[in-house]
Amino acid sequence: MDHNDFSDSNDRTGKLQIITGKTWYEVPPIHSLRDLILHSYRKFPQREAVRWRVKPRDEEIQAKNYTDLARDVARMQAWLAERLPKGSRIALIGDNSYPWMVTWLAVASGFGVIVPIDRLLKAEELFPVLDRSKSVMFIYDAEWHSHVREMQKKLPSLSYRVLMDRGVATEETMEAVRTEMEDDDKLFILDQVFEAFPLAEGEPALLEPSAQGEDAAILFTSGTSATSKAAILTDQSITADVRALLGSVRFPDPLKTLSILPLHHAFENTCGFLTVLAMGGSIHVFDGLRYIGKNLEEHQVHLTVVVPAVLDAVYKRVMSEAARTGQAKKLRMGLALSSFLFKLGIDIRRKLMKDVLSKLGGNLQFIICGAAPVELETLKFFRAIGIEVLSGYGLTEASPVVSGGNTCVNEFATVGHPLSGVEVAIDNGGRGEGEILVRSPIVMKGYLDDPEATAETIDQDGWLHTADIGRFTRKGSLVITGRRKSMIVLPSGKKVFPEEIEALLYRHDLVRDALVFGFAGSGGDVIITAKVVVDRDRIRDELKRDPTDED
Repeated sequence: MDHNDFSDSNDRTGKLQIITGKTWYEVPPIHSLRDLILHSYRKFPQREAVRWRVKPRDEEIQAKNYTDLARDVARMQAWLAERLPKGSRIALIGDNSYPWMVTWLAVASGFGVIVPIDRLLKAEELFPVLDRSKSVMFIYDAEWHSHVREMQKKLPSLSYRVLMDRGVATEETMEAVRTEMEDDDKLFILDQVFEAFPLAEGEPALLEPSAQGEDAAILFTSGTSATSKAAILTDQSITADVRALLGSVRFPDPLKTLSILPLHHAFENTCGFLTVLAMGGSIHVFDGLRYIGKNLEEHQVHLTVVVPAVLDAVYKRVMSEAARTGQAKKLRMGLALSSFLFKLGIDIRRKLMKDVLSKLGGNLQFIICGAAPVELETLKFFRAIGIEVLSGYGLTEASPVVSGGNTCVNEFATVGHPLSGVEVAIDNGGRGEGEILVRSPIVMKGYLDDPEATAETIDQDGWLHTADIGRFTRKGSLVITGRRKSMIVLPSGKKVFPEEIEALLYRHDLVRDALVFGFAGSGGDVIITAKVVVDRDRIRDELKRDPTDED
């Protein structure tokens, strides 16, 4: 196919340095979330779409193929359509699960607007989300039932409650819910929803979106739920981001992934859920943090999506274990040899490092990582053992992925090239660092009930102002250097980004956390100051005794 090279150019004002992401791979005809579901149903009808255990120690693994998934989505849409008008807002909270995935797809792909909620919110933080979103139905894990019952009395818009049992609720809880249902015809158990609509033969009758640009999801950004902004994503913006990813990466087929990060998080939702489904991959829902190693091995996973803290923890654990067993020197030599041969074009990394890879399941080949920078030493370690870490950059307002290392070009210490077809600009007068801007169909429609904030964030030319500071490398990769709001300006005019100094401090094994800020001196100067939290356990290991305050 004809690949479109990214273009490095300036706009007509000379203020912006712009790069448009290259299309590396052919993209299937997916132009809506409905298309996505039907594409995988038609191409991979019997391939497993989702696998999970009801409880972590269960021997039996449940599974649903792409035919099951499409039909379950159609059944749920039919049930919703009997009770609510199209376009209704429906809130969703719970652990990663098959019912969660079906609910999200059923609502966002043609019925209404999904409002996925952070499952770690406190009960009092849940109310503002439901109130501000004006959700008319709330679908939730059983543990939330008593809280939701109390909230409903204060939420005039919330009419329906639907409990996701998932087989983990106690019989006592479920019996209490069934008793409550006798007097409340707007309380349901999700399993009974599916039972009410028998499976139909033939292609699932999925609802058609009213328009390509109709609202599909409302995502609350960071901050307290009462004050945080809520980004409105459309069917078009979400699907455009999936298409941009499909044009940028290519993984083993059939693909097996492990779902670790919460699905309400936009990064996991797009990378670890929707894009995997579009590729016909099999998503394995992990059993919990303590079972990750077991899950990687038993499912023979090729890919997972994590945050940098997970990668750093794995790297440090492997190196610490090698030191404890007297294998540190051998491991370092192996890593150095593997890297050296790879640079010469001799790729036997996975053979040389098979003992290390076996601790990660033995089949893991790619890790997608976002949310924060990854330490250079960590990246070098994973590449040396034959696992490619694809670091990405994004924000909720961009559906969310903007750039990322891809399976053709993956430059260290960057967040990769702009995704296929995505325009990324640096507002820098044509050179150096500046604010990162994004223009593409992936950009949100706007903020919920906040036209002023929307106008401040998306300008008249369609550029999304991210408030992140960055620059391009000579190879066209994006480097994030800081946040506009955290930038410190010295009396000399020199700009200092605390994140860059914090990243250097994090490289020290004894530093657990760090905060860098500007402190106003008595003479009007600015003193760059750092507060550091040390790792007392590591210090204890170094000293072979409990550390004192003087230490």
